[in-house]
Amino acid sequence: MLPNREYFQPPTECPCCKAPLVREGEYLVCKNEEGCEAQATGAVKRWVKKIGVLHVGDTLIEALVDSGLVVDAADLYTLDPDVVADLEIGGRKVGATAAKAVNNLNAKKTLPLHVIVGSVGIPMIGRTMAKIIVDAGYDSLSKMLKAKIVDIAAIPGVGQTKAESFVLGFMAKTGLIAKMLANGVQVQQVTGPLVGQSFCMTGFRDGALSDAIERAGGTMKSGVSKGLTALICLDRNSTSEKAKKARDYGTTVIDVAGAWALVGGKPV
Repeated sequence: MLPNREYFQPPTECPCCKAPLVREGEYLVCKNEEGCEAQATGAVKRWVKKIGVLHVGDTLIEALVDSGLVVDAADLYTLDPDVVADLEIGGRKVGATAAKAVNNLNAKKTLPLHVIVGSVGIPMIGRTMAKIIVDAGYDSLSKMLKAKIVDIAAIPGVGQTKAESFVLGFMAKTGLIAKMLANGVQVQQVTGPLVGQSFCMTGFRDGALSDAIERAGGTMKSGVSKGLTALICLDRNSTSEKAKKARDYGTTVIDVAGAWALVGGKPV
């Protein structure tokens, strides 16, 4: 050891709840999901961001958790706007923003299955991976609960590691999901003119359009592959690599207006 050199000693416990930290790859992770306030806050923030709720920012979430009004994401659907309005953040009450926040939360109570499962914090299982599993036939909570690791691992694009994470992680989240359902969250039934069709956006992101396509029964993909129904570009005559690849596969290339037309038009 060289003289006069200080060596960094990694922490061994969570600075928030003092639970032992566990190494996962290059990260040190607190596994105390139920007793750690920082974990609870992070999980609620993740849920709100994943499902796309406006007027529910990080500062408000931190205040809700600090006050004890929210322990997990399911508690968001029991909030009284008058109580939230009286919360103080930095010496000022939340006020009228509370009603907007609660209304926006309630407007997001009906969600596709893959959005619910992909947003509750199962390691390595985001919405895209959850959608792959749903599309493989695990299209209800009861089917997911009965899923076996070997069967999930056999789904193209999943593999053994993610299958283990999904099956074990889903079981660990059943209590939270059940609480969400009890508080009014509903699984959106997949129906509509785009059932069985898949789409990918390139060159832009449009959450509202993605939601509309999924409500119409379509599936959003992150990349171009054989079997994709349509690639959505800002310019349908695009010569980007993705557009060229799509045309090579025989995939239709459409613009944003064309995509909105498929779902009945863009909301005014």
